[in-house]
Amino acid sequence: MIVAREKAEYSGWAQLPEQKRRSGRRPAKQNLVRKEKLLLAGLVLVFFCSFVVIAFYYAQVLVTGYRLNQAQKELALLRKESHNLYTKVNELASLENIEYIAVHKLGMVRPQNDQVVLVQKVNPAEQAGKTSAVAADAPVNEKEQAAGQKQREGNWVIRAFADMVGRLEASIHTG
Repeated sequence: MIVAREKAEYSGWAQLPEQKRRSGRRPAKQNLVRKEKLLLAGLVLVFFCSFVVIAFYYAQVLVTGYRLNQAQKELALLRKESHNLYTKVNELASLENIEYIAVHKLGMVRPQNDQVVLVQKVNPAEQAGKTSAVAADAPVNEKEQAAGQKQREGNWVIRAFADMVGRLEASIHTG
């Protein structure tokens, strides 16, 4: 008699007799030891932190570049404003403008041809010695001097004119 072996079929995947049954344990290569898992997690954390630091520094470079660009724009505006102010100062200090202010606003008149006096440049060291000699020769009332000083301090044009007249008088008295 011939006896046939029974073959059991399962409702799921059929298991071939040549295949060994897998046990519930994994091979040693796939089982990561706790130290290895910790090491892997540490490496992932280090790479993540490195990328965060790199991104932070890149953002700082961008912010610094933006601030530099803003500072350059502000510098250009300040240079333009400075140039405009310099031009305005030159216009106000021009001889034509000074003459216009003197004649129209201060009520001065232009001198006749015979009333023009040429002024020479005086060395300040020599002038100091001459003015002290002139001051000793001509006593002046203190109240008149204080009143004249207050009036001259009021306007820079008048002050410059008074200084020029003072130098002229000093040069006339000395020589």
